[in-house]
Amino acid sequence: MRRHVFVISLIVALPVLFFGAVSSAVADEPPAPVAGLVEVGRGELNWFGLGVYDAHLYTTSGRFEGLQSGRIALEIRYERDISSEQLVETTRKEWRRLAGSLQLNDPARKETWLEAVGAIWPDVSDGDRIITVVEPDGPTRFFGNAGALGVIDDPEFGPALLGIWLHPETRVADLRAELIGSE
Repeated sequence: MRRHVFVISLIVALPVLFFGAVSSAVADEPPAPVAGLVEVGRGELNWFGLGVYDAHLYTTSGRFEGLQSGRIALEIRYERDISSEQLVETTRKEWRRLAGSLQLNDPARKETWLEAVGAIWPDVSDGDRIITVVEPDGPTRFFGNAGALGVIDDPEFGPALLGIWLHPETRVADLRAELIGSE
């Protein structure tokens, strides 16, 4: 009788173990929006010891050669709840801080961009992600957990947004070093 219980337990457990392993392996694969791109680097942003998000940078060559060098994707996997309004306000503050470095001298244009991302970006929670894909001299596309979120067609928007993380004067220099593979 014990042998039958063991065999039945094993039969019930194997699919759970197998499918659990498959689902965790799939979670580590690059998401569909970055198909054809190669990961350059990854890093984590912490705030006072608390995880805020993990970030992954992808390019066509697997190297970061500047914000205007080709198709670039930045994937951010959040570890805490952040409202869309907070994401937009943080973007506003960083653009204000980097205005001269990123040549963001048109306040009306920045406000138009901020309104657009405010309509695109969702509130995020632990486990959510937003993927930003910047096409060279083209649109910037946003993807979330369930697929496409929206597009901003202005070709200058994407490099300005990615500059928050990738410009040499970024506030998150350690994260930048990890993302561009220089650490």
